Order: sequence, then C-alpha cells, then structure tokens
Amino acid sequence: MRHPWVPAILRPNFTWTPPTPFSTQLSSKIPPTPEPSHPLVRRFWGYIHLFLQKFSLWYYCRWAGIPYDNQIIPLPFGLLLKWSDGTRLEEVLATQVCRAAGLPTPKIISYGDHPDSPWAPVSILMTRLPGREIGQAYESLSPEAQRTALTELKLYLSTIWGWKSPWGDERVCSITGGAIRSIRVPGHTIGPCETPREFHEYLLAPARNSFGSESVYEEKLRCARKLQSLQRPGVKFTHGDLKHHNILVDEQGHITGFLDWEAAGWYPEFWEYTTSLRYLRTGFWWYEFLMELGGERYQEESECERALTNLTVDSWVW
Repeated sequence: MRHPWVPAILRPNFTWTPPTPFSTQLSSKIPPTPEPSHPLVRRFWGYIHLFLQKFSLWYYCRWAGIPYDNQIIPLPFGLLLKWSDGTRLEEVLATQVCRAAGLPTPKIISYGDHPDSPWAPVSILMTRLPGREIGQAYESLSPEAQRTALTELKLYLSTIWGWKSPWGDERVCSITGGAIRSIRVPGHTIGPCETPREFHEYLLAPARNSFGSESVYEEKLRCARKLQSLQRPGVKFTHGDLKHHNILVDEQGHITGFLDWEAAGWYPEFWEYTTSLRYLRTGFWWYEFLMELGGERYQEESECERALTNLTVDSWVW
C-alpha cells in the first residue's frame, strides 16, 4: 500500500477475524447442511460479483498497488471473491457446515450463479482470514509452533472423520449426496457411487498401457486393483485437497484458516492422504508433515494410488 494514511479496513491485508487462541469446541456431529439460496437470488448475486470482479481488476488492485488474481479476487473491507474453475454450490455448503462445526473456515457473505461460464459456475464472496500459507511459513516457525500446527490440524481432521454420513455408510458422494468435484478423477467429476467398489472401478476404468511393456502394465494394474482389498469399512468426510496452500497459520503455529472445500465429500478412508501423497517423496517437509498427521497408516495404499495415477493420468490431466 503506497499511502500509509489509508484506513486499515481498505487495505488488502485487512481481516475481520483477529488471531485468537485455538479452541477445541468442535462439533462431534456434522451440522445440518444449509438450504441453498433460491436460484433467482443466486443469479442476482452473480451480477453483483461480476461488478466486484471488474472493480477489483480496474480500480482496487491498481489503487492498492497489488497484483490482480483472477481466481481469488482481492477486495477492500476484508473480503475476497473466489471465482475459479470448478467452484460449485457444494463448496459453499461444505464451507458453511465446517464453519458451523467450529473449524476456521471463511465466512460466506454471498454466492452467485454464472450459467454463461460453465467452467466456473459459482462465485463466492467471503471474508479474508489472517495468517500465512503453511507452505510459506512452516520452515520459519519454531519447533514448538510446528508441533502446534500438527496437533491442531490432527484434531480438525479427526473431528470431520468422526462425522456419520447422512447418506449411508458406503456411499461416496458430495455433502449434498451428489457428484464430487476433484481434479484427481476422470473428467474432474465422479459419482455419486453407492459403494467404494463402484468408486474404485470408475477410477480404474480409463487405465491404459503407456509403459512400453506389457509386464510393467500388468504389475501396475495388480497394484492399483489392490486398493479395493485394502479398503476399510465405511466412508469418511474428507477435505479432498489437503495441500499446504490450503492451510493458514500464525507465528505461533495456530491454524487460522482451513480453505478450499470444493473437493470435500464422503470418500474411502485413505483418500485424504493418498491423494496428497501421490507425488511426494521422503525428505520434503510436507511429506514428513503428512506422515506425522496420519499418512503413515496408509503407505501401502499410497503405493497403490501411485500405480493408479500412472495408469489413468491421461483421463484427468487437462
């Protein structure tokens, strides 16, 4: 910001939520999923959000001297407008449910429909949260702060894993019971699937031999199919995109933000970890962090997930 006299509320780093001590007052039961706004209301907010997007591009970012981001659009008054590929109504509802349960998610101000942009059908106006991405902050944190971040994130994940699905113990689906959005699946959409077996079969269906060797292909196929036999009973409510850029921390390591719930839903138990670990190797701090977070229980599943990724990557990487 080039003008130090500008009120804090107009600055691009202003937040309504000051860093607060970590609270363990989390809901052991999943809160009710809110009823979506009426389609006409969502269409109205879509027009308002389009105006805010242009305001940020042509005026606010230039005035504030900050780069414009067309995915997470900066605004004054401690607000952000998320309007990115794949943002859907289910992300809004999952964020609202998790906030009601006590997790540090943004407060949703409004959400709008955009039928003319099917690649980005929903925009979300939300509050900005304090803290830095853990990927940027972790290695500069003290060992005590690093342990704090690990402990708190463990509690958040164990909380949502303990929720009972209203759609049955086996159905793989979004928070509304419908399809799940994930960049990890063919066409980036999957389900709903009535059982984990159906889910696995859908994932494996586009497998192809790109290894130049039939024996290597068969070995990868056997490994990927093993995921079904490793499946533990039931499904768990899962963030679906557990990446370090989706977690905010303060200098003491407290989790100040748990972001980006567009892939959230009811998945097989290992999905949270194997999806995050599939491109990582030992030595990288985020790999070690995930292993301490709980990923060490799913090392065999992770090997099978890597085989599945190698077999099907062409079906979901655009």
